[in-house]
Amino acid sequence: MGVWQQAGRNWSGPMKYDHLIKAIEEGAEEKIREIGDSKDREIRDIRERAKTESEEMHKSLLSETQKKIAVESNKRIYSAREQSKDKLAQVRLEASLSVYQEAGARLSSIRSNSSYDAFFKAVLGEIIESLDSEKIRLFIDKRDEALCLQLTRDTKKGIEVVTDLSTMGGLNGSTPDGKVIIRNTIEDRLERAKERMNVVVFSGLYGDRDVR
Repeated sequence: MGVWQQAGRNWSGPMKYDHLIKAIEEGAEEKIREIGDSKDREIRDIRERAKTESEEMHKSLLSETQKKIAVESNKRIYSAREQSKDKLAQVRLEASLSVYQEAGARLSSIRSNSSYDAFFKAVLGEIIESLDSEKIRLFIDKRDEALCLQLTRDTKKGIEVVTDLSTMGGLNGSTPDGKVIIRNTIEDRLERAKERMNVVVFSGLYGDRDVR
């Protein structure tokens, strides 16, 4: 009901001026209270929405930050591991190289060792067995010619000896047509051993379990 209607209901003759003013003031105060209550509700709603949105945004930012930290941490851990593997591989390779260099230095004088004849006989036997041919061509160092002829004297194979090899020790062999060649010098055996060791070093560091 409007202020003027309420004032009109109370009109029973000439309305006093102060009654009219009072009615207007009461109506205005009621309207102000209604507007104030409405605004208070709107403000509370706005604050609640703002609080909810702020919390959701905070959670989202926190989640993204945690993800970025985790990714960066994993990158650094992986990088550190790879650098560690590379350093370890380098150390092992240097160590193995040193071992083979020392072995090569020692084996350079193997012919003066009493065990050389047994070694030569063993590698010669490997060649003859591997080629499995009626005729075999042997490539040897001239210094091993007498020993080679002595060891092959009683063999039933057709042996051809070629003294064109320069080596610390051992020999090579092939079929007469040269299609199959067996390399069994000290240098060749050292190189094969070095290659196997390198494979073992890297497979141990980088997880290739199929390498033996």
